[in-house]
Amino acid sequence: MSRLLVILLAAGLQAGVASAAEDRTPEPPSPPAPRATEPARPRPEEPRLSPEDREVVENLELLESMEAAENLDLLLELSREED
Repeated sequence: MSRLLVILLAAGLQAGVASAAEDRTPEPPSPPAPRATEPARPRPEEPRLSPEDREVVENLELLESMEAAENLDLLLELSREED
């Protein structure tokens, strides 16, 4: 049984080596299909924010930057522990 397994493994290895030795030159990619050019569309205006909405957005941005700073502090602390 062991010999059969060795023979099967050797045959599989030989097939893998033979297929790896084949010349496989990649074909150059075909040029992209030409697209019909469309005139640039004007971007829709961003909705005006009320003062309350603007404050909420500013607070969210502040929270995101604070979270990023906490992550940075944690990474710095972890790097110090590794030293």
